[in-house]
Amino acid sequence: MTTTRGNADWVDCIRCGGTGEHVECIDDICHAKGHCMHGDNCCALCEGLGRITTELATRWRQRDSFEGVTAPAPDLRARGKLHAVARDVREDPEQSLQEADF
Repeated sequence: MTTTRGNADWVDCIRCGGTGEHVECIDDICHAKGHCMHGDNCCALCEGLGRITTELATRWRQRDSFEGVTAPAPDLRARGKLHAVARDVREDPEQSLQEADF
């Protein structure tokens, strides 16, 4: 299901299915049980929110194996990472603060 909020389309996280939890641990036993005994169950893609923008979902699907993705400004804003959005704007002189959507 897609919803629009803050000039961005949002969908359930494609990694955790919208639960906000995904086993990120490297221990095979944790993956086999579907739950990390070390407490590392927060989805790394949505950071526990359960929702991501369609832009981030597209970036995730297009990446190569073991390649990271950069979250767009609306995702960073939703995660409370305004400093990261501001840094991205400062590093790209072509982008304005309005385009960063915060």
